[in-house]
Amino acid sequence: MNLQRCWLYSYQFLLRFYPPAFRKRFAPEMLELAEAAEPAEWPLIFGDTSVAIVRCWVEGSRSTAVLAEPNAYLSLGESPVRGSALLHGFVLSMAVIAGLCYVNYRWTPCYAPTGRRLTHLVAPSHSPCTATSSESACR
Repeated sequence: MNLQRCWLYSYQFLLRFYPPAFRKRFAPEMLELAEAAEPAEWPLIFGDTSVAIVRCWVEGSRSTAVLAEPNAYLSLGESPVRGSALLHGFVLSMAVIAGLCYVNYRWTPCYAPTGRRLTHLVAPSHSPCTATSSESACR
């Protein structure tokens, strides 16, 4: 028997400690996720599940025994998302981002009570420090 199978049997046993309504509703999905786990993830899975079991019994579970409908969760490959819907979402996102950039560029808030802007463009000034000036004058 390989190590992955041992982890799964141990995890199935651990899931029995959840309240019955919670276990009936979520155990199949939790087992499915555990089957896909990498070996390095198992300590986290056992630790998180142990804490969650205690939390369910202490705080109570509001879960009902209703099972999720079959195929309620689809992988991305089986998703019915159309390409045109993705294009519309992209165009809308770009329009919102462009609008926010334009508003940020055009609107400079006045923070001082005098109404002066805190940011403004100035012409570059000549620095008193040039290559010929001494270091003491530039400090």
